[in-house]
Amino acid sequence: MTYIWTAMIAAAGSFVQSSSGFGYAIICMAVWPLFMPFYTASILETIAAFFMVVYIAVKLRKSIDWKLLLPPVIMAAATGFLGVNTLMALNEEILSKIMGTVLLVLASYFIFFSSKVHFKGGIVSGLMVGAVSGFCGGLFNIGGPPMVAYFLSAMEDKEKYNATLQAFFTINTMSIFLIHVFQGHVSVSMVPLMAAALAGTAVGTAGGMAVFRRLTMAGVRKAVHTFMVCAGIYLILT
Repeated sequence: MTYIWTAMIAAAGSFVQSSSGFGYAIICMAVWPLFMPFYTASILETIAAFFMVVYIAVKLRKSIDWKLLLPPVIMAAATGFLGVNTLMALNEEILSKIMGTVLLVLASYFIFFSSKVHFKGGIVSGLMVGAVSGFCGGLFNIGGPPMVAYFLSAMEDKEKYNATLQAFFTINTMSIFLIHVFQGHVSVSMVPLMAAALAGTAVGTAGGMAVFRRLTMAGVRKAVHTFMVCAGIYLILT
């Protein structure tokens, strides 16, 4: 039953992310730790998400804005290393408390500020947002909201927004995954869970991309804000 739930949650998360640009980590990391160890859920999400974001980034590669992408992705690689080491240094009880606090902060942002905060694309703002995203990504794999807010504000084209966002996730997720591998955190016992997560992710991604092709940029923004509010309400209630 664990494998079925793993696949179902992965499908839901990948559908949301491929149609709106983010959401996979929030959904998976809010539910998977309920029936598997926190460390396992974090590493599993990193691996499964990598294949999803690579697929989307390659599919939309011609629309990637490299100038806007480079500052945050470089900074995120540095702070991601710090996040991973913080993750492995703390016990699950402390991690759960920190995770709860982070999720409450995110929930408040989603509900009250997500539609009001605006960023201008630039080197300084890109480095600042990348630093926060990288650390949260390394610690909990939830580095998406800062980058979504940044790219959504700085871009007017939906293909450019999603392509650049998924390119960021590709580079950042690969960096975090390699840190886990080199530090010996990935084990053979995770393979069955990986297979279940990847199967669900493939199904959800196909459905989400079909929805994304039908959306306008205004529709993408509406989908992002709707998901943020729903996620915020869910996180507060749980």
